[in-house]
Amino acid sequence: MFCAQDEIIRDRLQSVISIVDDVCKISGAPSASVGVLHDNKIIFTKGHGTVAGNQLNLKPRQPGPDTVYGIGSMTKSFVIACLAKVRLEGKKAKFEWSTPMKDLVDGFNTDDRLQHLVTLSDFISHRTGLDGDMSIAYQGDQEFLLPKHEVLRAVATLSKAGHFRNDWIYNNWGYSLAGKVLEKYSGKSFKDCLRDYVLVPLSLHNTTTTPDPNGDFASAHAALDNGDIYRLPNKIPPPFEESIFETAGGIYSSVNDLLAWAKAILAAEKRSYSGPLEDVPTILSNQVPLDNPSRDHRFYGFGWVRTALPNVVGLQGDNAELFNRDQLPVLGSKSQPMMTYYHQGAGLGYYSAIFMFPESNSAVVVLTNSMPLNDVADWIAQIYITALFQFEDGGKTYLDLAKKYVGLAKKSRDQKLRLVRTMRTGIDSEHNTNYSCPRELDLYTGRFYNSKGSWPGNFFIDIRCPKNWGEKDNSLELRFQGWDSQLYELRHLRDDIFEWALDYNQQARRARFTVWDPEYFKIQFNFSLKRSHEAVTLNWAGNGMVLTRCEDKLYLPQNPLKHSKGVLPFLQKTLRRVMRSWRLVSRGSRKSSGYLPEKAHFSRPGR
Repeated sequence: MFCAQDEIIRDRLQSVISIVDDVCKISGAPSASVGVLHDNKIIFTKGHGTVAGNQLNLKPRQPGPDTVYGIGSMTKSFVIACLAKVRLEGKKAKFEWSTPMKDLVDGFNTDDRLQHLVTLSDFISHRTGLDGDMSIAYQGDQEFLLPKHEVLRAVATLSKAGHFRNDWIYNNWGYSLAGKVLEKYSGKSFKDCLRDYVLVPLSLHNTTTTPDPNGDFASAHAALDNGDIYRLPNKIPPPFEESIFETAGGIYSSVNDLLAWAKAILAAEKRSYSGPLEDVPTILSNQVPLDNPSRDHRFYGFGWVRTALPNVVGLQGDNAELFNRDQLPVLGSKSQPMMTYYHQGAGLGYYSAIFMFPESNSAVVVLTNSMPLNDVADWIAQIYITALFQFEDGGKTYLDLAKKYVGLAKKSRDQKLRLVRTMRTGIDSEHNTNYSCPRELDLYTGRFYNSKGSWPGNFFIDIRCPKNWGEKDNSLELRFQGWDSQLYELRHLRDDIFEWALDYNQQARRARFTVWDPEYFKIQFNFSLKRSHEAVTLNWAGNGMVLTRCEDKLYLPQNPLKHSKGVLPFLQKTLRRVMRSWRLVSRGSRKSSGYLPEKAHFSRPGR
């Protein structure tokens, strides 16, 4: 039963339902499941939109509080809870949060300046200063390019991007390492740790790493640029299961389970707590400021952001990348100071958010099943929080403030599409203003390995001539890890630079995290004076990554006469190749005027 005050709050929450429906439609979210906890009671749940029927005899239906969604990086708080339990098993702590990673994981190797200093706590609070780029592990299509056992070699290739223990740089690789620590010291798989340390003790029946696609399950989608919804293929097993990023974003859950999770976290923060969770005050404590220099009480702990309202929130998600900080809304702008712990999730076909408020024992959970046109879960959560606490600003009521998020949803959607459109327009313009011809296409072909770290690296790109070679004289084929499922067309841009730029819908249909930096899609081939006949290295995204050609892996046409359409054209082509090689030797290996920048913004890490 609800008391009178609960009913008043419920009425406020009901009053913003139509606003949230509008935000979902604008943002490309086919469904959203929402729940609100207040004073330790679930006072409100709501399903927006519909989830598709997963069996032939089921029609689309409204999601419920037990509908299962991917929760992306909200997984991290569960991993931390498991680590805390394992750490304190037995009479003596098995390790400390401050234990150097080299002492926890055999074979760990990183930047020489960090090797003996960087700790478990540095990785799980994203304060290592290392780049969080995931390009060598994920390029779309719900396929991870590296197996789980390659995590150490992958981490060894990460470059420094900021100051150690000073800059907050989101890095999913740290939670891949945390998973290795968890499995080593528990002697169990992550799935078993999750079950034994969290799910069974807290009776979380809908939380799993292996959801039933035929049950009460929200299938993954992506939003297209016109607002249409594209259903992503159902992957069995799910893409994160036993993957390199399972402990960074591989959990599925429901609103009811996550509200119970929030209730347990809030209870465990108190000194009188005697439940199954361990060390929660430390987990929620300030570890690194989100801003540098620190201001406005915005910090990251272990798997949680800690912020005092009134303040800008959602800084871990996409909306913060689409706007300048001063363009983002201040949540609770005229309210009394209020602490909140939150986290967002961006998975393959899912966006989510959870906010907790310890003073009132409140929480708001939002789950959506789309890679949307903005961070829709963030906007929805802020709308419901505004109604929950009846935030006002001058003469504006909570309802007036909630309605502003419709405009923000449109603005963020338009900004994201504009950024991608500008990227494509710029590359198309380069095509139209540069008329240089490439070398013979087979000179660019080969297998190029990530040359940083041990040789050969664990990541490579195959460059091949297309099957219809001769018809597409200025195009090549790019395959990440040599997989046919990871095929992209590589088009000549200028000099020895090619591009594989994707428009918004091409990225969405392949379940890619949206990239709008034009340099990310450019590849420059480099030739040696001593061996000018074939490319020896390639630069991806400027100097973002340098890959070296492996001598043993060449992909030349099997029948050059066939592709040249006769003997005479083949001889003419060979002569042109010899003349071009002579010109290359005579001019040296100087950089062309079109050389790529020193380093592009390499990739947005998944959140």
